[in-house]
Amino acid sequence: TRPNLMGLCASGDAQGTAAELERDRKINAQINKHKKQVDDEDAKRMLLLGAGQSGKSTLFKQTQLLYGKKLAKEEMESYIPIIIGNTISSMQTLVEKSEEFAREKKDGKEKYEHKCPEEAKRVMDSDRESLDEDLGEAISVLWKDPGIQATFAEKHEFQLIDSAAYYFAKVRQISDDKWFPDEEDVLRSRARTTGIVTTEFVVEEHHFKMFDVGGQKSERKKWVPFFEGVDCVLFVAAISGYNKTLFEDGKTNRMVDAMDLFEKTVKEKMLEKSSLVLFLNKSDLFQEEIKRFRINSCPRLADYDGDHSYKDTTNFIKEKFEKLVPPTRDCTIHITCATDRHNIKVVFDSVREHVLNESLAAAGLTQTMM
Repeated sequence: TRPNLMGLCASGDAQGTAAELERDRKINAQINKHKKQVDDEDAKRMLLLGAGQSGKSTLFKQTQLLYGKKLAKEEMESYIPIIIGNTISSMQTLVEKSEEFAREKKDGKEKYEHKCPEEAKRVMDSDRESLDEDLGEAISVLWKDPGIQATFAEKHEFQLIDSAAYYFAKVRQISDDKWFPDEEDVLRSRARTTGIVTTEFVVEEHHFKMFDVGGQKSERKKWVPFFEGVDCVLFVAAISGYNKTLFEDGKTNRMVDAMDLFEKTVKEKMLEKSSLVLFLNKSDLFQEEIKRFRINSCPRLADYDGDHSYKDTTNFIKEKFEKLVPPTRDCTIHITCATDRHNIKVVFDSVREHVLNESLAAAGLTQTMM
């Protein structure tokens, strides 16, 4: 019998096509790998450093929202338990402190004691994992209580996240079954950064990589491997931390810790060729704090004897940080509010131009622009 040539031809074509497809796949994979290597080498590496509670991760998220890929629905959804936990634990803290201040402070019972025992019990019994309408209502009622408000006014004496008031104002929405977080809710959420978080984005054909590393003392030993090849260090210090203590120990002044850490960073040998940008962050909170508390309550600012205007106090703090920078280094300083998208866009566009100019200068293509 004659062989089925059609079958053989078809089979041979199929094998040839499969082999060609596999070869094309490997070639494309090599091209993509090479392109990624070139992109990675070409990418401007930005390292975000700073103490815990500086607003560093908020700045990171804001930059992602401005320039990176928009958060997918699943990513937004992952913030729901964080936001619920932030809201409940913040009110639990205020209830605890209200009762503590009522016992221990002069005139405490009249000024700080809340008058909502049933709502307080409901909040204190919560596992922080679910926020139904009854619990939302309890938090809403407590937030309006004069004793809780008076306790909140003394938040510099204890640890409370900056976004507490924001979430309390929205608690009825958050406790609704149909609620889904928006970008502002996500931006203000507070979860301690552990390890390293990376984002990449392209602005006007320039590729940037940004690394956010945990700022708590226990996390700082993880910074060193990321020092190599960094084009720009973005150091974030909370200007509003002058009258608060660290979460970690409840003793160390936050501004003192930020200055000590900044001083070590600017003297780090592995970073001496990197551009240096300092963000004095949380300017909105600072404006509120200086209405009640003088900046010389911070040991490192004790010699301040000027008036308490926003301009004079911020200039004084800027000068204090400038004095920590060795004369051989340049440092650009910005006053920022990481939750203000317009402010961060203006500042970051300036930083981006600075990094690109520095890069061109290093390549001998232009003079450094400052």
